[in-house]
Amino acid sequence: ISKKKPVIFLFGPTASGKTDLVIDLAQKFPIEIISVDSVLVYKDCDIGSAKPSKDILSKYPHHMVDVITPNEIFTVAEFCKLSQKIIKSAHDKKRLPVFIGGSMMYFKSLLDGIHDLPEKDKNYREELDKLKKSSEKNFLYNHLKTLDPAYAKEVNENDEVRIIRALEIFKITGKPFSKIIKSNSRKNLNDEYDVFQFGIINERDILHQRIEIRLNEIIDRGLVEEAESLLKKYDIDSEHPIKRAVNYKQVFSYLNNEYNKDIFYEKALYATRQLAKRQITWLRSWDKFIKIKLNQSDNIDNAFKKVLSSL
Repeated sequence: ISKKKPVIFLFGPTASGKTDLVIDLAQKFPIEIISVDSVLVYKDCDIGSAKPSKDILSKYPHHMVDVITPNEIFTVAEFCKLSQKIIKSAHDKKRLPVFIGGSMMYFKSLLDGIHDLPEKDKNYREELDKLKKSSEKNFLYNHLKTLDPAYAKEVNENDEVRIIRALEIFKITGKPFSKIIKSNSRKNLNDEYDVFQFGIINERDILHQRIEIRLNEIIDRGLVEEAESLLKKYDIDSEHPIKRAVNYKQVFSYLNNEYNKDIFYEKALYATRQLAKRQITWLRSWDKFIKIKLNQSDNIDNAFKKVLSSL
């Protein structure tokens, strides 16, 4: 019998019913819910992200929800760092940490571990932004090619987020990012804990139907008004993840008069279906997870009982 404490991963595509499932589990078992969603972390991004209602969040608290304002960017590194603290705290309280969501990159980074890298340097980022605006096209990418040609080969010349991060790391550490990645050891979650993984698999037709119903609900609840409020309240950078997130990307373009309301709806629907498709593709490539369907909750209940016995 393993002496390692348990951690649960519960993942699935968008609109697959993850929130309903975890609330059902929270009513039966002593669990600590940790959201794995790159948009739910942002305050005031409630409707477009299909964030659980305030009533649900007060009855069933979720970690990693409303962590930061859209003036800032929440990183995978911050997610992993906070997750480690939450896991330890949950175990100390004899509760089972359950990570639930659809941001597969967050799950993968937490499971495999990430490199120990320095914090962001806001002043240097502002400096780079000024240089970019006053220089020729692809200036930052060319600068990276000079400092770290090996990493530059792996990055698209338009991927500013990664380019800026690599330049920032070089400035702080004096070492090329490509060398740090090779030399820096990563801490795998499986080394420390028993990680049990469950994936929600729904039929494509059912999922598409759920996606369409939810999009109509999101629009009826006031997605457009929420987007207007976000733009007024916060200075959201053009490269911010919110500007690229499903529903928000389309509604911001609509507010910018790039297309009419009907096209906005079609684009949001298409983008959500594409997101679900990518998540399912990732799930299929993921090994060692137990497939579950929402109408077969007995399977997961029995598994949870076994896992909890090891706490």
